[in-house]
Amino acid sequence: MLPQLATLAGLVWLSVAQNTSAPVVDLEYSRYQGYYDPDFDLNIYKGIRYAAPPVGELRWQRPRAPVVNRSEVIQATENPPQCPQTRNGASGQVVSPSTEDCLFLSLYAPAKAEKLPVLVWIHGGGYGLGSVGEFDFRQQQPINNNSYITVGIQYRLGAFGFLSSAEVARDGVPNAAIHDMRFALQWVQKNIHLFGGDPSQVTIAGESAGGGAVMLLAMAESESVKPLFHAVIAASPYLPTQCCIREYSDTQPSESYYRFSQEVGCFTKEIETNGSVFDCLVSKDSETLQTASDSVSASGRYGQWAFIPVTDGTLIKERPSVQLLSGDVGGMRVLTSNNLNEGAVFTPQQIKTEQAFEGFLLDNYPLLTRENITGILELYGLPADATDILVDSNGQTPPFSTTNSEWGAGWQQVANNLYAEATFVCPSYWLAEAYTKSNEKKKAWRYQYSVSPASHGNDVQPVFNIQSPAVENMPRDFLDGLQHSWGNFIVHGVPSLTPVEAAADAADGALKKASWPQWSGKEGQDSYMLNFNVTGGVAVPTQQQIDGATVTTYSYVDGDGTVPPLEAVFDVVEGSGWEGDRGRRCRLLADLGPYMMA
Repeated sequence: MLPQLATLAGLVWLSVAQNTSAPVVDLEYSRYQGYYDPDFDLNIYKGIRYAAPPVGELRWQRPRAPVVNRSEVIQATENPPQCPQTRNGASGQVVSPSTEDCLFLSLYAPAKAEKLPVLVWIHGGGYGLGSVGEFDFRQQQPINNNSYITVGIQYRLGAFGFLSSAEVARDGVPNAAIHDMRFALQWVQKNIHLFGGDPSQVTIAGESAGGGAVMLLAMAESESVKPLFHAVIAASPYLPTQCCIREYSDTQPSESYYRFSQEVGCFTKEIETNGSVFDCLVSKDSETLQTASDSVSASGRYGQWAFIPVTDGTLIKERPSVQLLSGDVGGMRVLTSNNLNEGAVFTPQQIKTEQAFEGFLLDNYPLLTRENITGILELYGLPADATDILVDSNGQTPPFSTTNSEWGAGWQQVANNLYAEATFVCPSYWLAEAYTKSNEKKKAWRYQYSVSPASHGNDVQPVFNIQSPAVENMPRDFLDGLQHSWGNFIVHGVPSLTPVEAAADAADGALKKASWPQWSGKEGQDSYMLNFNVTGGVAVPTQQQIDGATVTTYSYVDGDGTVPPLEAVFDVVEGSGWEGDRGRRCRLLADLGPYMMA
């Protein structure tokens, strides 16, 4: 049978025939049988249930163990159904079929696995979109010599996972989806040995909201005697304006709760007087709830989701910019990163003046005072000699990404960059600093992904080597370096660019030249990171619609349509002074934390 081309959410991969069975695995509550992929020497199990369906009375409650079903061997050969999806305030995406019965995981284990390290992947999507079926891990593992097992998990999304209010806290649980993630990690601790995995060597990883979830889980495990993982990888960790700043019962989450309740007919005078809004929500059918979750979130502020994590006092007890900078995290090491151009797809693209920029600030952060805005303008304001050239920064000499990128220039880029740093970049810096402050045994590494267009999410495909135009033109040594850095971190605890089992001096070219110092994070000391980039080629702009906005992306081809040669570049750079003193801007954003709430 010829391989078939499959696509989902813009990610592309080759699927192979599933004609060989993998061993039956007995999980006590159920027995599962996956399939063996001879092309990658992997036993693959898709759609293993790790928790009971969170429906009816189990809505907005902590996840429960699956019901025992041993009457048959369940075939784990197809992607599980996705959780109900919720769009953001700028998305035109169509909400696709889904079900609340979605707490499943998929697992990729080398055929002869024995006490191998484990990677647990948490998908992104603004805490409202995504599924484990969007990712195929078959290529990344063999590139790293099949030296670890990968587990991808699903969790409740939108209002199903992040509905918050005083009533939810009284009758249910805020941050239900974070509890899902921890429950899945507990499943890994109990069961991964059955697949050849070592529960003492678990790394959790994610990008965007997945990276943000990793960050929150690290915070939640700070006081654990035996954390559920020993290392974290957080790519572009997402910290929305409301996330973990607002208490679960504060104005913003409460407003979303009552808007959601009103949409489904549960916020009426009669129910308020004689019943419970929460009980009414529990009684509603799934389709009605999904429609309301999507409607409330999609009608919100540009690029934002209405249902996101909150400070619940149980798992998340403090604002990240406070807890992280105090070094209060679980696990022993972190690898964290950001993209060069994180903010454009989430920022309105009509910001032309200082007045419009201030309006953008107050729309996103309405609690900012005049004094706060003045302080922001001192570090983010447009200098008199700024140009309107669309060009990416090299990070070390002007123009910096504070004022220019291939996505925007002038006040538009000021807004793009502030959103990027407040939402993705500085949280990555704070997370790295958390592990340098915890104790001398904990370690941190950082990198930036700068390959054009280097927008939010562009780094995911190269990490997993998913077959797509965005990856196929990249230099092989660039892909090798990025993928080996993850593999080495998972297996050996150090993100070396060379093959997992090779000596450092065995690599050639750019791989051999690059070294990767740990992030220092200490005041008065340089903090080094790695800049992943390529040189060569000619950037050809193409306009397209992304999240409701017209943006320009770039492909690398020359005049006659052929692909010019590109070369990998791995530069060690000082991270605090990067992009015109980013460290100073991140300190300002941390100080402004109480004011940067919706």
